[in-house]
Amino acid sequence: MKYDDPSLAVERFCRCAMGSRSDKPLVSPGLAAALEHFPAQAQRIEDLFESDESFRGICEDLADAEATLKQIARLPDDVRDARRSEYRELVKGLSGEIEEAISRAKIIPLRRARRPPDFR
Repeated sequence: MKYDDPSLAVERFCRCAMGSRSDKPLVSPGLAAALEHFPAQAQRIEDLFESDESFRGICEDLADAEATLKQIARLPDDVRDARRSEYRELVKGLSGEIEEAISRAKIIPLRRARRPPDFR
């Protein structure tokens, strides 16, 4: 599916099932996190998330790191700033890994044309 408006991709993945009374999204937290960081790459992210276990793991790690970052305010003062800095760097690094995976997925390998054997 193609997305004309990148924000629609996030909305599409975060909708609840029709007829469901649950407010829980159908999408995994990892996929939602990747889509929030790179909404313009929604189709490629969806494809990678479905086909690449390593990519899924990075996305899930990103979601976990962001969830932890949101909870850091509850930590004692003496460790809060250090943990906040640590998790911001982790989120930045994981986002970079996702961006790199998206870039690699854009590369289409070209095969060299095979020349027929020379039987002279």
